Amino acid sequence: MQEKWVFKSENIKDAKDFRSALSCVLKENKNELEIFLSLYAKLDGALAENVKLIEPIATPQLESGYISLAFNKSYYNACLNINESDLDKIKLAYNFKADEGQLTLTGPDIPEREPDDI
Repeated sequence: MQEKWVFKSENIKDAKDFRSALSCVLKENKNELEIFLSLYAKLDGALAENVKLIEPIATPQLESGYISLAFNKSYYNACLNINESDLDKIKLAYNFKADEGQLTLTGPDIPEREPDDI
């Protein structure tokens, strides 16, 4: 399983530098970003919340590279009265198109489990 999500923002064109443009897109699309990260957190039965940019990993080209995000993996279960959270990190590949106003994030590839034999 490898997820890919495209975030769009008109404010990318007005950003002063790459880091501010990246921060702007992530703030504007906070809910979508949490949904995207929850696709990976749900493997542990959790939801992703409170996403923060740790730092973009330095690359010679700003159009593509890797970023690290930190987030809380929140576990909820009303029947068992569980309401806990753990801090987690994820490394994502990005493709940044400032002229089109879009940022594409690609998550890590997690192999899917094969069905069990009966």
